Amino acid sequence: MMKNTMRRVLGATLSLVMALGLLSGCSSSYDPVQEVMGYKGSTVLLTADGNDITAEEYFFWLANQMDQAANYFSMMGLETDWSMEMGDTTAGESLKEAAQNYAVLYSMVAAKGEENGYTYTKEDKEAYQEDLAKAKEQLGGDEAYEKHLKSLCISEKGFEKVSSVSYIYNHMASGMFQEGKENAPTAEDLTKYAEENDILAAKHILLLTTDATTGQPLPQEEIDQKKAKAEDLLAQLQAVTDPAQLEAKFDELMRANSEDTGLADNPNGYAFTSGKMVEEFETATRALEPGQISDIVESSYGYHIILRLDPATAEPVRLQWSDAQLQSMMDQWVEEAEVTTTETYDNLDVGEFYDKLTEYRASLEPQEDQEDAATPEDSTGEDTQNQGDASGDTPQDAAAGTQSQDKQEAGDASGDGGGEETPAE
Repeated sequence: MMKNTMRRVLGATLSLVMALGLLSGCSSSYDPVQEVMGYKGSTVLLTADGNDITAEEYFFWLANQMDQAANYFSMMGLETDWSMEMGDTTAGESLKEAAQNYAVLYSMVAAKGEENGYTYTKEDKEAYQEDLAKAKEQLGGDEAYEKHLKSLCISEKGFEKVSSVSYIYNHMASGMFQEGKENAPTAEDLTKYAEENDILAAKHILLLTTDATTGQPLPQEEIDQKKAKAEDLLAQLQAVTDPAQLEAKFDELMRANSEDTGLADNPNGYAFTSGKMVEEFETATRALEPGQISDIVESSYGYHIILRLDPATAEPVRLQWSDAQLQSMMDQWVEEAEVTTTETYDNLDVGEFYDKLTEYRASLEPQEDQEDAATPEDSTGEDTQNQGDASGDTPQDAAAGTQSQDKQEAGDASGDGGGEETPAE
């Protein structure tokens, strides 16, 4: 259970945090923990290897877990019962422990990152601030932003601290396994990893036969023109007799001609498992040897020319391998962390906390709406349910954010393009 939980926490950039918009940076100050629990959000509830975990950091995760459980009870038509037995514990105690695991994980990633020279940099903070205006606009302005953070039982400063871990994680994922580093993979490592996990790697040139916005088929005349262009590109590639020059030529034509909206995010191609691409793309890739190009492959998106990549040298495979290694390291960090709890934490009644949080959320709504306040199961609201789904043990798809579709289809007009899976996957 621990490993499954840990593997779902950190998404591409910690999708829970990203889904909430990487919010932070306002000058106003408030302490929802103080308002809900009667003590400051800076109160230390536990430590992990000597690093303090504050009340607001912990309650952020506990609120998330309990929202998720309350929504489940409601969906199943059950009365919310935090004393429900679950093996040798109760639902409430299980959620309390799960929230602790999340808080410890974030603390350990931040600590290990600093230990290895990966921190929340000035550039990270600038990028973070740039996202703030967009996030506020999406939420409906300053007041909506403030209310949203309050409903999550966290302050602006606390939420920035949680959010900063995504940057630290990304720095670690990209830096710890680079060529020349102690942890860098060998060609044998990558080949074995791809074989054991049935991972295919490929680049493609895509000429769309559907409208990228509407998904509707293009006029037949345009489709015919795309087919003729694909044939010309294929002929240019087939004219290259030196295998060492083929990928360079493919890259040149791909950059100049491909209409894959995921190309900008995946310039080195895609690494994928069975069922992640449209069937025609996967089938054609499997039929190739590394270094070979396909004939023209037609899918519901258009015409593809595919170059299968050698997993031993494919950058997308290396990135997935690196993510898997970091996930394994995080599992070990959490499992080996020395966690010490305070009396305040030990005496915490999660049911009482959630009742107080639900009452507090109701107080944040306009006075005229309070007569229609929902029951605790319903009061979490759509936004809260969404963020709950994003980090929990239940639908892992939600933890992948935009990758929760059944297929990450090559050349998807959404721009996903069959891109890399998130670390959490």
